[in-house]
Amino acid sequence: MVRSNSSLRYQISGASWCLEFPESVVLQLAAYAQRGSKSLEGVGQLYTRDLTASTVTVDCVTKMAPTWAKYTTVRLDMKAVKQERAALFKKGLHCIGFWHSHPEPRPHVSSTDLIMAEEQARAGKSDYQGLVFMIIGNAPPPSGFGVWVHDGDELWKADRILG
Repeated sequence: MVRSNSSLRYQISGASWCLEFPESVVLQLAAYAQRGSKSLEGVGQLYTRDLTASTVTVDCVTKMAPTWAKYTTVRLDMKAVKQERAALFKKGLHCIGFWHSHPEPRPHVSSTDLIMAEEQARAGKSDYQGLVFMIIGNAPPPSGFGVWVHDGDELWKADRILG
């Protein structure tokens, strides 16, 4: 369980930067976990104010209405994704990736997830070096969080760093 006044930080092995989820964001994301056999997958986007810092902080998390969702599948409305990004960009926020939920304690990337992450990373290659791809399981954070970055060619696991 996340301690009070704590954030979670993740880093790809060898990277010069890390990704930080402040406590308020951790609590918000944990609230989106699927609980129960009738829960549907949720989905949303992750935003930061500063893409240039050595610690990229997730400053804003959104939850989006999917075009459809099931217990183990969710589909985003890409028109709504673009509209949300444009609106939040006007407020100084840059989209750095997606989150979605899985009905399992410790999430892993499914073949469908991998295809979606690769498609989105390739589509945004002119704008991004990599796209954050987060899966929220139903175990309490941090064990219920999985964080990866896809560069359009490969999915990189981001490991939790302490301190």
